[in-house]
Amino acid sequence: MEVLFKQLSDAQASLFVLFHKTWVYHWDVVGPNFQQLHTLFGGQYETMFEEIDTLTEHMRYLGMKPVSTLSRITEVSQIDQASNSAQEIDAMTMVKQLRDDNKKLIEMLTSISEEADTKKQYATSNLVQSFMETHGKFVWMLRSVLE
Repeated sequence: MEVLFKQLSDAQASLFVLFHKTWVYHWDVVGPNFQQLHTLFGGQYETMFEEIDTLTEHMRYLGMKPVSTLSRITEVSQIDQASNSAQEIDAMTMVKQLRDDNKKLIEMLTSISEEADTKKQYATSNLVQSFMETHGKFVWMLRSVLE
């Protein structure tokens, strides 16, 4: 279970950083697609906020102690934070970063699902598979903005 617990901790931290990055870009996006992207990013970070809570409660159910300090979250995350100069990043760069970050999260969730299945932790596998579907939809939406 040690491998699964590590994967879940990494995913929890990465999801938190992706949530925060999406929220920052929601605030900072400008340009001709402002309204569309502001709304898109807003819906995504709201969904991720719920996912963080659900995942963290599931981790507690498994007897894990979730990552809880911001310093540890940023240390463990496999997704980079929004830069301090997010206001200087153009809208399409924001979209590309979020698309790529969601793809990275899906890869992490896929590994968790596979490991959970080997440990007969089917509830964990089902939970992360539902997140994979949601983030797959996010990738599609973000990719569509770029096309």
